[in-house]
Amino acid sequence: MKPPASDGHPSPSNLQLIREYYACFNERRFDAAAAMFTDDAALEQVPFQSRERGGAAYRQFADLWTRAFPDARMTIDSVNARLPIAVEVQLVAHGTHTGDLAMGGSVFKPTGVKTTLRMRELLEFDGDRIIASFLSFDLQELAHQLARVDETQLLMHLSRLRFMEDQLRGAPLDSDLRLSLVDSIGRELDAARRIVRPYFAR
Repeated sequence: MKPPASDGHPSPSNLQLIREYYACFNERRFDAAAAMFTDDAALEQVPFQSRERGGAAYRQFADLWTRAFPDARMTIDSVNARLPIAVEVQLVAHGTHTGDLAMGGSVFKPTGVKTTLRMRELLEFDGDRIIASFLSFDLQELAHQLARVDETQLLMHLSRLRFMEDQLRGAPLDSDLRLSLVDSIGRELDAARRIVRPYFAR
């Protein structure tokens, strides 16, 4: 790995810890990476949700991510000191999507897509231990890479909706036909939404 660029000049000791931290992830030494956190370290990894703290929270994140991307790797792009104890790391993550990826209310089913995603992690240190980690990335960018829309199926649903629209306009008010059409339109809209946003369907 080439030495990361730094504008804010993080300390040599922090820089060494940061390199080791991501090397642990890339080499799947998750226990070693988890041991770098204090027991009460705060981890916020948007949009992943965890109620754990410290090394347990890191393991939960690492397991979730590598189940979805078994070949995932993180490359350091730049490292900048932000506060006396905080360092901002810009990352590029690569991986092939071959497993379920659950994020909040969304589940991305395996697509086989090779992804590239820019991430930002803010790490806070107390000596040689990490006391806080805040990881963020553009969820919409990830969704754009992983979502595969079946346009043939989508056009079929849109055609049915246009036909139902014409029927609804001509149906008598307060009629059983009108109620039936509204119900059918709802089902058709749900089906179209699942094609456009498949990761919202569990």
